[in-house]
Amino acid sequence: MKSFTLPEILVVIGIIGILALFALPALRAFQPNLQLSSVTQELVADLRYAQQLTVTEQKEHCLLFFPSEKKYQLKECQGAVLKEKILPKEIESITPTGFTGDEVKYNPYGAVSEPGTVVLENTKKETKTISIKASGFVEVVE
Repeated sequence: MKSFTLPEILVVIGIIGILALFALPALRAFQPNLQLSSVTQELVADLRYAQQLTVTEQKEHCLLFFPSEKKYQLKECQGAVLKEKILPKEIESITPTGFTGDEVKYNPYGAVSEPGTVVLENTKKETKTISIKASGFVEVVE
C-alpha cells in the first residue's frame, strides 16, 4: 500500500501557499472591474424592476440618485422606499444626467418622464454607461 509521507504533504501545502501568495494581488487588481460590472447589472435590474412595478401596480415608481453619498433608492414616487443601495468602495462615482432632480421616474405605461444616462466609474477610472430611453428601454452602452 502506497501513501504520502508527512514531508511530501508539507511540501505540496507549501507550494500551494506560495502560489496563493502570488495570485492574491492579481485577483485584487480585478476587484474594481468586477464590482463595476456587478453594480451596473444590479442597477439595470433595479431600473427594470421599477418599470415593472409601475406598470403592474399603476403607481409611479422612481429611482432617486444621491451622487454625493454614492447611493440610490428605489421607491414609490409619493411613498415608501422599497430598496436602498449603497455602492461599494470600489465605485468612485455615480453620475446621472438628463433627469430632473437626479430621479428616473416611470409612468403607468412604463415610459420615463425624461430620458438620460447614468455613468458609473470605479477607482481605476473605468466607466460603464446605462442609457434610459424615453420609452423606458434600459441598456448598457459600451
